[in-house]
Amino acid sequence: MSSNSSSTNLLPVGKWLQRTALAAILAATLLAACTASATPTPVSTPTPVPTPTPSLQGADEVVRAYLQAWQESDYARMYTYLSPSAQAGISADKFTSRYKAIADEATLQSLVATESPAQRTSATAAVAAFSIAAETSLAGPFRLDNQLRLSYQGTQWGIDWTTESIFPLLGPEKLVHMFVQVPSRAGIYDRRGLALAVNENLVELGVVPGKVTDEALLLRTLSGLLGEPEDKIKARYAAAARPDWFMPVGVISAAAADKNEDLLSSIAGITWREKDKRSYPQASLAAQVVGYMARIDAKTLERLSGQGYNETDMLGVAGLEAWGEKYLGGTRGGTLAIISQDGRIVWTLAEKAARSSASLYTTLDSELQRTAETILGTRVGAIAAIDVRNGEVLALVSYPGYDPGELTAGTPTGGWEALLNDPYHPFLDRAIAGVYPPGSTFKIITLAAGLQELRLSENTTYYCAGRWNGLNDGAIRTCWVPTGHGSLTLFQGLAQSCDTVFWEVGKALNERSPYVLPQYARAFGLGQVSGLNALDEAQGLIPDPDWKAKAYSGAEQNWLPRDAVNMAIGQGDVLATPLQMANLVAAVANGGTLYRPRLIREIRSAMDGVVASFGPQVAGQLPVSAANLRVIQRAMEAVVTQGSAQRAFIGSPVRMAGKSGTAEAPPGEPHGWFVGFAPADNPQIAVAVVLEHGGEGGKNAAPLFRQVIEAYLAQPR
Repeated sequence: MSSNSSSTNLLPVGKWLQRTALAAILAATLLAACTASATPTPVSTPTPVPTPTPSLQGADEVVRAYLQAWQESDYARMYTYLSPSAQAGISADKFTSRYKAIADEATLQSLVATESPAQRTSATAAVAAFSIAAETSLAGPFRLDNQLRLSYQGTQWGIDWTTESIFPLLGPEKLVHMFVQVPSRAGIYDRRGLALAVNENLVELGVVPGKVTDEALLLRTLSGLLGEPEDKIKARYAAAARPDWFMPVGVISAAAADKNEDLLSSIAGITWREKDKRSYPQASLAAQVVGYMARIDAKTLERLSGQGYNETDMLGVAGLEAWGEKYLGGTRGGTLAIISQDGRIVWTLAEKAARSSASLYTTLDSELQRTAETILGTRVGAIAAIDVRNGEVLALVSYPGYDPGELTAGTPTGGWEALLNDPYHPFLDRAIAGVYPPGSTFKIITLAAGLQELRLSENTTYYCAGRWNGLNDGAIRTCWVPTGHGSLTLFQGLAQSCDTVFWEVGKALNERSPYVLPQYARAFGLGQVSGLNALDEAQGLIPDPDWKAKAYSGAEQNWLPRDAVNMAIGQGDVLATPLQMANLVAAVANGGTLYRPRLIREIRSAMDGVVASFGPQVAGQLPVSAANLRVIQRAMEAVVTQGSAQRAFIGSPVRMAGKSGTAEAPPGEPHGWFVGFAPADNPQIAVAVVLEHGGEGGKNAAPLFRQVIEAYLAQPR
């Protein structure tokens, strides 16, 4: 039984093998299925979208705005258009400082920039060409082409700035430099070509500390040439901030430099350069006329820096040195260049030659000037002399004065203080800018107005009792001769300088019109600048009712008869300069032509020839008939031969005509005047002398007048 049941449960061998193989296949299939279900299914990647290329329109707008800001010198705004990477390389302060420094160095006056459309160099980079047209004060105009590189960073275009964005070839180690061309200063000369102010050629020695190898030899040599102690010379270069700087230590003449050139060249560290020194060959002659020079001040430098001046330059600050600065100094030129650190020119941007300076040729007669200065001596006052035939100024003397050479060289502080604090004001040119009441010299004008307007004759008779109360205003006026002149004619009134006569004439003129005498005074050149063709002059003062109404207040505003009679004798508010008085006397002498005084005859350049010439120029005609002028001329001669100044002219070989004046100047002594012309019969020269608080004019000023006249007419012609 057992064997039968066993045989029933057993499979045949072949079937068993088939079933085993099938199970293996099924297991393998299941295993594969389990493995596949553990790995994620791959996700497909989308196709990238291309980044849009930035428009060049934005680049053009940046370039245009950047260049516009440059044209407007708005360097801070320019900086805002730089790319972030460019701004990382330079700060806003350094950027703006660089542009400003270049504009200042170039003496830039204007700049116009023109851009071209930007050209793409890559998807986010571009380049834009531009050109600039610039105008500089010193080197003239220049044009150049350049380009700006741009990049698109973040969301906008920006300029990838470098120093070459300013000018091509201006690399990081390069500089923009203006080489200033300074013409040699021209001279000032008298009427015969005698030098009053000229440039002297000198050689300035210097030390470059970093090149010195034998300091003992260097100091010994320089001490011998300069005549100064070695320690003093060493101190001048020891403070050099950089070893390669030229440190000036002293000057020697050009001749001395030539003689010692081999010696100087053989010593390491010594170098030199040419230098001009202002020289005044006639020393203090005509000091206030010639003037002097001084180092440029800060205010003037600010005004002239664009014309090539720097803080070491000297300028004329007084007299003709100042008035003629634009001629004497010429016009500076320049070369604007990009240079390397060692000073070599890499590229010349612009260049303009300097315009040569021009000399001033004056009408001054140095011989007469020197004589007149000697005659005046140490008296505080002035002398003015004019050629009556053409208005040329022959001499302008003023005391006290100064030495132009000392001031130009640099007077020690104590010396400056002494001059500035001097109560007699040595810087004042009294001949043209000193104003004084003219006293009785004004009677020349009063006489002219009386003859013309009142139809007086030279024989009109007056009586002088020494005291006058003709205005009935309670005031008793006393003639300069207290006992009186007695009966005398109008002609004799001028000869004797009788106050009573001219009070009467002044009163009558005022009754005719209070404006008559002031108008005559102005017609004779008073109360206004004379028109001197150089230097600043005072205009003086001629009062009239209109002036008084403005100058005074209350009851004092009213023009009164006393104002007229005071004016008639050159007192009250009347003020005049010596030049004005000499000029009006010259007009009387020559027959009535009032010339504009001429101090400059010609301005001449060695390169360009005559720049300007000044011939006689008529300012007006005296409102006096020829017949009446002859009366005035004869009366002025009578002053000298038989009148108030007779004693001062006894024995003179020259016929002279003049008028004294003693002008009240309380609280001090009166000012002494004498004005006149000579020869009386053939007038050539008119002279005015004033002595501040010098006492009586006929006694003290007249002798000086005589000496000046005689000295001039004794000169060889």
